[in-house]
Amino acid sequence: MAASAVILIVLLAAAVFSTARRYRLDQQWTLHTYQVREQILLLINNARDAEMQARSYGLTGRDAAFQQYWHAISALERDTDDIAELVADDPVETAAVKQLRDAIAARRNQLEQIINAYRSSGPAAAQADVIALLTRPTNPVRDVASGMLDREAALLKSREADSARNSRNVAIAAAVALGGSLALLIAALASVGLEQRRRLRSERNLEDSARRLEQALHDASHAGETLRRLARLTELLQNCRDLGEAINVIERALPPLLPEPSGCLALINASRNIVESRMHWGERGPELAEAVYTPDDCWALRRSQPHPGAGDATAPVCAHLVQSGVTASHTLCLPLSSQGQALGVLSLCSLSPILSDMRQLAATVADQLGLALGNLQLQASLRTQSIRDPLTSLFNRRYLEASIPRELVRAERRQGGLSVLMFDLDHFKRYNDTQGHDAGDALLGAFGALLARSCRREDMPCRFGGEEFTMVLTDADHANALAHAETIRAATSALVVPYRSGTLPPASVSIGVATYPEHGDSPEALLRMADQALYRAKQLGRNRVASAGDVAQHMPDVKPAASRT
Repeated sequence: MAASAVILIVLLAAAVFSTARRYRLDQQWTLHTYQVREQILLLINNARDAEMQARSYGLTGRDAAFQQYWHAISALERDTDDIAELVADDPVETAAVKQLRDAIAARRNQLEQIINAYRSSGPAAAQADVIALLTRPTNPVRDVASGMLDREAALLKSREADSARNSRNVAIAAAVALGGSLALLIAALASVGLEQRRRLRSERNLEDSARRLEQALHDASHAGETLRRLARLTELLQNCRDLGEAINVIERALPPLLPEPSGCLALINASRNIVESRMHWGERGPELAEAVYTPDDCWALRRSQPHPGAGDATAPVCAHLVQSGVTASHTLCLPLSSQGQALGVLSLCSLSPILSDMRQLAATVADQLGLALGNLQLQASLRTQSIRDPLTSLFNRRYLEASIPRELVRAERRQGGLSVLMFDLDHFKRYNDTQGHDAGDALLGAFGALLARSCRREDMPCRFGGEEFTMVLTDADHANALAHAETIRAATSALVVPYRSGTLPPASVSIGVATYPEHGDSPEALLRMADQALYRAKQLGRNRVASAGDVAQHMPDVKPAASRT
C-alpha cells in the first residue's frame, strides 16, 4: 500500500511538473510569435517610410528626404535580417523571408529609379516614375509581409490554445491527486480491520502517506495558482499601453507571486547611468527602494545573470544592497533584459534561504517582466517616431492634421478661441546655400526648441515641413495670438545658435495668424488663412507678423502657399 502511495505521488508530481513545463514553453513560444509580428510590423512601417521619402525626393528634390530614404532603406534591410534570425526554425517563414528580400530589392530598384531620374533628367521624369509607382496595383513587400503576419497570427492562435489546454491539465492533475488520496485512505482503513497484527505499522504508513499526499496536493495547488497568477500577469502586461500602466499591474501582481521574500523592482533611466526603484514589497522593501545607484553597483547587471548563482555562498553582496543596509546572505538579484539590452533589476532578500523553486519562479517572473518592458519601450519608440519630427522633436504634420479637428471640437464646446500660427524662416534656402546644410539643420533645431519653450503644455508646436512651422494655441483669442507671435518673432531675431566653434548669423521669421471662429471653422480653412497671412507678411518685407483679418482687405487675389519661394 505504501509503495502504491509513493508511486502515485511520484506520478502526480511528474504530471504536474511536466504540465507546468509545457505551459511555460507554450508561453515562451507565444512571446516569440509576438516578437516576430512586431518585427514584421516595424519592417512594413520602414518600407512605407522609404517609399514615401523616395517619392518626396522625386517630387521636391529635398536632400532631407534623400537622407531619410537611406535611413529607412537601411533599417528595412536590418529588419529583414532580424526577421530571418527570428524565424530560422520555420522553413515556411524562412522561404517567405527570401521572397521578402527579393521583393525589397525590386522595390528598392523602383525607388532608386525615381531618385536617379530626378538627378539625371529633372523633376518631370521623376514625377512620371512616381506616378508609375503609385499606379502599380500591387506592393510585393506589403503582400509578402502580410502573408507572414497571417501565418504568425494562425501560429499564435494555435499556441495560445495549447497554453489554455495545458492550464486545464494542471487542474485535472490536482483533481486526480485528490481522488487518489481518498482512494488510498479508504483502502488503508479497510486493511487495518483485516490485519490486526500489522495495525500499528499500517497506521504509521497511512499517516506518512497522508502527509505526503497532503503536501503533494498543497504543492500541486500552489503550483497551479502560481501558474495562473503568472499567466494573468503576462496577459495584463501584454495589454499595457505605457510604463505607468505596467508598473501599476506589477505592483498588484508581484507580491502575491513572491510573497515570502521582500523585493524591489528598479529600472535603468533613459540616460542609462542611474537605476531607480519603481515599486517594492515586503518588510525590507522600503529599505531596498531607498537606494539610487549606477548599473555597475549591481553584480547581476554587470554579469547579465542572476547573482549570486545557485549554491554560490562566496559571492559578494551587491553594493546597492549594502547601501540599503541589507547585509544578509540570503539575497538574489535578477537582471531584466530584452533583445540583449539591460532594462533593470529585480532584487530579493529573505531571512531564510531562497530555495531552488523560488529561484526558478523568480527567474521566470524576471524573464516575463524583461520581455514586457522591452516591448513597451519599443512601442513607445514607435509611437514617438510616428508623431515627432526627428530633427526638432516637435510634432509632425501628420500629428497636426490628426489633432486639430479634436481641438476645434473642444474650442466649440468651451465656446472659446483657438489660434493657428504659421511660421516660415526667412531666406532659408539662401541660408542653407551660404552656411551649409548642417548649419541649416542647427538653425531648424534651435528654432524648434524656441517654439517648444514659448508655448504652454496644452499648445501644439509642429514642424509643418522644411522651414515651415505651425503652432496651435488653445483658449487664445486673436489679440493674444498676435501678441504671442510678436514675442516669438522678436525672440527669433535675438536667437543665438552655437555652431562648431562659433555662432550662426542671426535669422528672422515671418508669421501668419488665423483664429477660430473669426477666420474659419474647419482645420482646412484655418490653415489656409494662416498660410495666406504668412504670405502677406512676406510680401510686406518679411520678419513681421500678419493677421488673417488683413488678408481679405489687402490681398483679394492671394496666391496659394505652393507659389512661395
